[in-house]
Amino acid sequence: MPDEKSLSTGKKTVLPEDALDFFEEYVKQCEVDMTGFNFRQYFPNAGIRFLPNAILPAYLKTDHHQPEPLTVSMLIASAEAGRWLYISK
Repeated sequence: MPDEKSLSTGKKTVLPEDALDFFEEYVKQCEVDMTGFNFRQYFPNAGIRFLPNAILPAYLKTDHHQPEPLTVSMLIASAEAGRWLYISK
């Protein structure tokens, strides 16, 4: 997989459920401190699209933003540093 390939954007994205499993293993194997990592920045919550957010609890609300690219090079650089380098603004 090319270093600039995005796991969260493009035609072939990773499912959020698979990404969660991956990150659990990534943290264990690479010993990366994920403090400051915002999962929803890269994998917005799909929620229940046919219901308005006003009537849903926070964990079911739909995120209405485009995901940021999460690239292989970001994962490699953070693994080498031992911490997540791309803190949300």
